[in-house]
Amino acid sequence: MSGPIKTVCSLLIAPVLMNVLLISVSRAQFGMQEDLAQYQRKAALSKELGATHMSVTEGLPLATWEMDTGDPYPMWFAHHAGLLTIFPPKDVQPYVDMKYSANVTGVLQQRCAILGRYGLKGVWSANEPAAMPEAFFAAHPELRGPRIDQPNRSRKAYFAPNVDAPEMLRIYREAMQLLLKTCPEVEQFNWVTTDAGSGFDWAPSLYPGINGNTNYQDRPMSDRVSGFLINAQQAAKDAGHEIEINLNPIAARQWMLPTFSPDVLENIVRKLPRGLAVEGREGPDGRRFAGVAGGGSGEAFYPVVGIVVPSMSGGGGGSDATAGAPARVAINLGDATTIDFNYRLAKFTRGMPMRTLLERVTALRAFAVSEVGEEQADNLMEVWSALNDVQHNLQGLNFGDVLMMGHVLNRWITRPMVPFPEELTAKEKKDYRAFLFQAKGEDQAGDLIDIQAMRMYEGWGAKMLFQRTIELTVPRARRALGLVQGMEGATKDEAARKQWDLMGKRLQAVLYLLQSADDMVAYQAQLDRVKSLGVKPEVNPVLGVQSGWDRTDLMETARKEIDTMVNLNRLLESTTEPILDLAPTPGEETIMRLGPNLTSQIQHKIEVMNGHWRDYDRLFTVPNP
Repeated sequence: MSGPIKTVCSLLIAPVLMNVLLISVSRAQFGMQEDLAQYQRKAALSKELGATHMSVTEGLPLATWEMDTGDPYPMWFAHHAGLLTIFPPKDVQPYVDMKYSANVTGVLQQRCAILGRYGLKGVWSANEPAAMPEAFFAAHPELRGPRIDQPNRSRKAYFAPNVDAPEMLRIYREAMQLLLKTCPEVEQFNWVTTDAGSGFDWAPSLYPGINGNTNYQDRPMSDRVSGFLINAQQAAKDAGHEIEINLNPIAARQWMLPTFSPDVLENIVRKLPRGLAVEGREGPDGRRFAGVAGGGSGEAFYPVVGIVVPSMSGGGGGSDATAGAPARVAINLGDATTIDFNYRLAKFTRGMPMRTLLERVTALRAFAVSEVGEEQADNLMEVWSALNDVQHNLQGLNFGDVLMMGHVLNRWITRPMVPFPEELTAKEKKDYRAFLFQAKGEDQAGDLIDIQAMRMYEGWGAKMLFQRTIELTVPRARRALGLVQGMEGATKDEAARKQWDLMGKRLQAVLYLLQSADDMVAYQAQLDRVKSLGVKPEVNPVLGVQSGWDRTDLMETARKEIDTMVNLNRLLESTTEPILDLAPTPGEETIMRLGPNLTSQIQHKIEVMNGHWRDYDRLFTVPNP
C-alpha cells in the first residue's frame, strides 16, 4: 500500500489550492497559540507551494485581559487582533494591558522576520472599528462611538470608537504606523465589521439597533467609512508603506439588516482610491478587489479534529490553476494535525485543471491513489464524498456550526439532562455553568437549547426537523466510518493502520456528538411539552398503571445520553492522540474551548444524571405494574 495518510484535517479543503485562499474559522482563532517553529514550517511550505502571502494574526495569544467572568460577550472579540490594543498609541496605553501588548508585539516581530526570510508578505485579519475598554471612553467621552454588543448575549454594554472624530482618526494613524514599524511585511488588511465587537456609528445593522455619537449623526455613511479607510491607508503611506484594505460587513441572514445598502455601498466605493475596497469592490470604479485569492471552508465537525474533507464542489476559484494564477496567493495549512495533509494535497493538485466537476473528481482521484494506492483509492473517494454530505446536511442546522454551538458554547458535552436544572447545586454545575455562552440569567442557562438567546431548536416542530437532519446525516457518517475501518483492515502497513484507526475514532466521536445533539434537542422539547401541560402525577397510582409514553420517552432519552457519554469517554481514553480540541491546561479552558479534564467532566455529568432519576416522579405518575 503506497503513501498511507499521515495526517488528516478538519477543514473543508478546496482542491484548487493554488487558486484559492482557504479561510477558516480556525481552532487557533479561539485561543490555540501557534508556536514559532510551526509558523516557520508553514512559511517554508507555503513558499515552496508558490504562496506570496501568509496570515500574521491567526493563532495569536488570547487577550484574556478583555474577558469578563460576569459576562461571556467579550469572548467574541478577545481572540481578535485589535489594532488599538496590540499597538496602542500613548493616549490608549493607560487603558489596555501593556504586558499583553508587548507579548503579542514580540510574537508578531518574530513572525514577520520569518516572512521576510522567505520573501512572503503578511495579511492582517481582524474586526474594525473594534471595541475599546470602557475606561478609555470614560476618560475620552467625545470619542465614544456606537454600542456594538448583542444585547441578548451580553450583560454589559460595549462600545467601538467614533471614527468620525479627527482625534480618533489620529489615534488610528499612530496605531497603524506602530504596526508597520514592527511588522513591515504586512501588506494587506482584511477587516470585518458589524460583528464580534465591531461596528460603525449609525450603521443600521448594529446589534443594539442603529446608534452612535449624535455629534456626527448627519454625516453620510459613505464619508464615514471611506474616511476611516483612507485615513489608515494614508498613515501607511506617510510611513513609507503601501497597503491594501478590504472591509467586509458580516453577511446578513434573512432576519438581519445589511450594514450597507446598495446605494450606500456605491457611494462608499466611488470615494475610495485604489487599494481600498468594501465588500470586495475596489474604489473608485468598483472593480473586483485584487487581493489575496479567497475561498471558504467549514468547521462542521469541531470540536472533533482530524477529519479529512477535500471538497468536490470546487472552492470558488472558477478557473483552473494553469489559466493565469492570481498575483497574490495564501495557503491555509491549518494546525499541527493538518499541515502535512494540506501540503501534500496542495502540491499534488497544483496546476491541475479544476473548472468542472469531472476535472475536480479526476484530480482528487489521482491524489487518492497517491495517498493509499489504486486498490483503495475509490474507497477513500467514497469517504470524502460521504463526509462532504455530512457537512452539507449539517448546514441546515447552522446558526453557527451546530456541534460548536451546542457542545462547546452551550456545553452539551458536559452538562447533565435533568428534569429540574434550576435545582442543581453549584457542585453539580461546576464543570459547565461558567462556560455557557449565556448572559440572560439562570432560567435561560437551564434551557438546553437556549444558545446565545437564539432558541433556534425550540419546540416540537423544531425537534422533528432537527431529528430529520440527524437521520439523514448519521448514515453518511457511518458509511465513512465503515469504509475507514475496511481500509484499516486491508492494509499490512502498521503506520497506515494506526492512522486509519485514529481516523475511525474521530469519526466515531462525530457520531457520538451527533447522537448527543439529537438527545439534547429531543429532551428539552419533551420536557417543555410536559411542563406546559401542568398535569399533576397521581400520588398513589393503582396497581396496573403503566409508564406513560412521554415519561418513557423522556427517561429513555436521558438514558441514551448517559450511554452515549460512557461510550465517548471510553473512546477518548483509548488513545493519547487528539480526538477533540482541548485546551492544554485547565486555566486555558474558555467558553469557546473545551478543557483538558473533559473525561472527568463527562463522568461527573453521568453521575449527576444518575443521581436524579427520582426527580421524574414529580413530573409523571409512577408506574405500578
